[in-house]
Amino acid sequence: MASMLFTKKVIAITGATRGIGRVTALYLAQRGASLSISDIGEESLNELSQEIKSKFPDKTVNELGALHGAVNLAGVLHNSTLNFVDIQDEDWNRVISIKLSGTMYSMRSEIAVMEKGGSIVNASSVAGLMAGPGVVAYAASKAAVISLTKSVAKEIGVREIRVNAICPSGIDTPMFRQLFDQEYTNKIVLAPHAIKRHGKVEEAAALIAFLLGDDSKHITRETIRIDGGICA
Repeated sequence: MASMLFTKKVIAITGATRGIGRVTALYLAQRGASLSISDIGEESLNELSQEIKSKFPDKTVNELGALHGAVNLAGVLHNSTLNFVDIQDEDWNRVISIKLSGTMYSMRSEIAVMEKGGSIVNASSVAGLMAGPGVVAYAASKAAVISLTKSVAKEIGVREIRVNAICPSGIDTPMFRQLFDQEYTNKIVLAPHAIKRHGKVEEAAALIAFLLGDDSKHITRETIRIDGGICA
């Protein structure tokens, strides 16, 4: 049985219905957390809420009240990988709105109810650290999330609120599988990684849980890669 490290803790998760967000929600609930979950798809959100309630009936899925931690994972696949010369205004604005502005708005709401300190984990990407073709809007938004994370962490550290970003690469999520078929992944995507396999969503969830928990109380303003060694 998993250790109940998050008993009496309320954690908010945006982008909770699929991929890293879904597994993180279940991972934290298994360890005692009460959750406030949000995402774009209401039907998927209701399904996840019912799954959490059925598996962990002593835990609740709340509206935001007192808040101890937050995970901002909301993303969008739509036209995230266009070449620069092909990007239309609506493509750029949609990616920036969800990936960057969405993170900012979420943090603003979360910090407002963190009365006794807390921890926030934002999703960036190795694309925010490494320049590359074909992902201009996506990479720009993720680089900006890193800067946003560091700036906010510096500003609110005096309130014992920590803010960190994670930078995944090659994590096996539904969004990743929509972008790349298996042959392309094996030949191209994973080639520069030191570890020649997909990262697991459970591994990302464990990193997020560590950053939310008491064992990382002196860690803030960090950008932590979970990338199989592509940036090493």
